[in-house]
Amino acid sequence: MEDTDPSNLRLQAAKLLVGKLIPSSGTTTGQTADQVTIVQFNETAEVLYPLGDPSGAGATIDGIPANGGTFIGGGISAAVDELTRSGNKPDAAGIFVLTDGADDPPSLISDTIDSINRAQQAGIRVSFGFLSVDAEEQDSRITSAILSSGGTFTTVNTAEDTSKLVAQALLNGLVGPPQTGSVPLLPGLKTAGMLSQTSLTTFSYAAQSGEAFNVTVTAIDNIPLKATLKQAGQTSEIKSAVTDTSTGIALLEYTTFSTGNYTIEVSSAGGSKSGLFAVQIGSSLDPCKPSNSTVPLPSGTGAIPSPTASTVFTAGAVPMGGNAALQMGVGLSLMAAFLEMFLSG
Repeated sequence: MEDTDPSNLRLQAAKLLVGKLIPSSGTTTGQTADQVTIVQFNETAEVLYPLGDPSGAGATIDGIPANGGTFIGGGISAAVDELTRSGNKPDAAGIFVLTDGADDPPSLISDTIDSINRAQQAGIRVSFGFLSVDAEEQDSRITSAILSSGGTFTTVNTAEDTSKLVAQALLNGLVGPPQTGSVPLLPGLKTAGMLSQTSLTTFSYAAQSGEAFNVTVTAIDNIPLKATLKQAGQTSEIKSAVTDTSTGIALLEYTTFSTGNYTIEVSSAGGSKSGLFAVQIGSSLDPCKPSNSTVPLPSGTGAIPSPTASTVFTAGAVPMGGNAALQMGVGLSLMAAFLEMFLSG
């Protein structure tokens, strides 16, 4: 882990997300304080920070080491145990795993799949943020289990894009019933998708005036795909492309004339087929410049809105609906799991 994540990007992302939670001291009228638990796992899993106020979680994250193997399933299982304890609401919960590696040894993959399926059966969504492993390199059974739970599988390669990983997860929602409609995309991230036999998969992207962006769709499973770019709310396509028969890649390029929202539709190009794919946005804008950044994580304290808040975007998050819980995992061989929880009463 020290070799694959020398800058501790997963811990930076973990603290960023925890920093968006509402501590008990920061609640206003009608708000419920968030709660977070931290579970570290390498060869084994251990609850480092029992479910409690997020204000004290930062020091625990700082103390997470980078060593040992990667037993992702053990961390998820421990997170599910925490979420399903008496008094909690697992059907309004989510697990967010931040890691820079896959299960080590690979024989643990089946345990990870079982843990994700166990979470789904309890109504808990599971999302993964990878800092080095591409969607095409991860075991497809794990990716399928994550997407089936209503979670997301996203890969980031640079330190500059770490905040986007958190932002996209929040935009897609981490807790409660999976959102319907399009999955939001941010530049610099690779996001996995699952195509069903009966419908297409839709993604959305908010572009700025004069921005040149490209969309790369890669078939993970051996199926022909069609990628179609449209302006949001319009039925006519701007352009489309079909995956190359040898590379499995489809590329769309477009330069905007004004600020606006766009949709990317991924469908089968060869009859009714299902399978996994990955989609990635590349942008001409420098994300390090605030004036160009499309990352919805504004300055300030920021917080995930309470269930009673109005439906607005705040710090890249949307109201989860009901009382929500978010469990987040960090690490490669350490894979800590962080759980943000909105408790009733």
